[in-house]
Amino acid sequence: MDASPEREDAVEAPVRPIGENGGDFEAVLVDGCLGFGVGMGNGVLILVASLCSTVDLQQGSVVAVAMALVVAAALRAGQLAADALQTDFGRRATLCCQAAASVAAMAALGLSVPLASAALAGVGLVATAFLYGRFLERLARKALMLVFDLAFMYVGLMLLVFSQMAFWYSYAMLFVSVALCAVISLLFARKPYQYSDLVAAADSKKRSIKVKGNNHTLLLLGFMLSGSLLAFFLGYPPEIVVVALGAAVGLAGIFSLLLERTDERKYKEALKKSPAFTAALLLLPLPVSPSEVQLALLCAYACLVSLNVIVLLNAVVETSRFDMISPVWLFGQEGSVFFAGIAVGGVLFSVGGLASGSAPLALYATCAVAVVACAWMQIRVNYQVYPFEPVIETGLDDEARAYREYDGQRKTLWQQKREIACERYGLSPREREILQILLKGRDAKYITDTFYISQSTAKTHIYNIYRKFGIHSRQELLDFIEDIEVSDDSGGPAGTAGDEAV
Repeated sequence: MDASPEREDAVEAPVRPIGENGGDFEAVLVDGCLGFGVGMGNGVLILVASLCSTVDLQQGSVVAVAMALVVAAALRAGQLAADALQTDFGRRATLCCQAAASVAAMAALGLSVPLASAALAGVGLVATAFLYGRFLERLARKALMLVFDLAFMYVGLMLLVFSQMAFWYSYAMLFVSVALCAVISLLFARKPYQYSDLVAAADSKKRSIKVKGNNHTLLLLGFMLSGSLLAFFLGYPPEIVVVALGAAVGLAGIFSLLLERTDERKYKEALKKSPAFTAALLLLPLPVSPSEVQLALLCAYACLVSLNVIVLLNAVVETSRFDMISPVWLFGQEGSVFFAGIAVGGVLFSVGGLASGSAPLALYATCAVAVVACAWMQIRVNYQVYPFEPVIETGLDDEARAYREYDGQRKTLWQQKREIACERYGLSPREREILQILLKGRDAKYITDTFYISQSTAKTHIYNIYRKFGIHSRQELLDFIEDIEVSDDSGGPAGTAGDEAV
């Protein structure tokens, strides 16, 4: 976990992250890259194979949308059953579900039942995410990014290889990979990794950040990812489409790995603000371009969207670790919204792609609607997530800093008031740490640098503290804490000027 500053009310020290030194190489490689990364990659490969095995584009569209809905429902069910899934019995059940769903998906693929194959592969994806959730949370930041990057590179490479092989050769190779991952998962479940304490679903819900922009980001990226389906409607053989998409996904993993060698925080922030621009730049010229250019545009589009998805996956695990939220609960919440976006986008792009065969204007309309929808969601993400952002960005002025200089006795009283506010308004452990930093006059940039988290994560926590207190500025925060009264006998609350809880 990211290092936290020195503080009076520190929470329990976390266990050492996996992958901080060379001694954890085997754990990162075997359980992270092979167990989780290849396991998730196999699920994606089965989904693509299911799409390619459909009899026509209409059936393929139904398979894609149905798969997204099944995965969203499975993730939501997992969120509701998070407490049960975190028990020993729940972990064993998840392990069995992962193995059974993956093998059954391969059987359905071999029997040419693409709908069942895609649905079962989706269930296997969900089970894999739940099974390895706490392990991912334990990974050091660099190791976690490596796992996701290699997973995308694996998918891209295998798509390129499978496109050049006969069906049953690629089927046999994929079946061996699925069986290998099942064995690795079985061994992984028996390893005595030291995890942080289990977090109940109720506590996870309290600690989760309730900001509308989170859902808009998930919907936006899921919606945009489904735009890659347009590649199947350009008239190319499925093998050519698979090569293009494989190159896009593989390059996304490579680019992500290379970009992490630069200023990681800047490139991630730039990616978060660019999806709508990417959609406009690459989708709007699509209807008027030659078929070869269309495929190139969609390849670039899929690559950029995949880069954003890699950033999103890292952010979800970062949130689980930083806010001490159950990964099963958080994966269920965030993942269900993401796949709902895929389902909505799948309907739009499939209908537009199917109609474009008889009505060329349908492709114009589809791309225009997609760009408008992406722009709307991007605006919601950028401008309605943090309504107090100008205040969040700034620190305290000199007068306010002087106002916070107390002698030893005054500091003790101030700490008591802060603790009362934290208890009364239900601040999570992380929010309490950040509140203490804010009361020392620090801003979002300082929090970002101290905890090595993204700027948007820091702003989200600050905004959530303001929302719970019902305030809008840093000066109001100081006044709010100052107005809390402490009884002389017990140190408990005697009232506050802002007694109504938000």
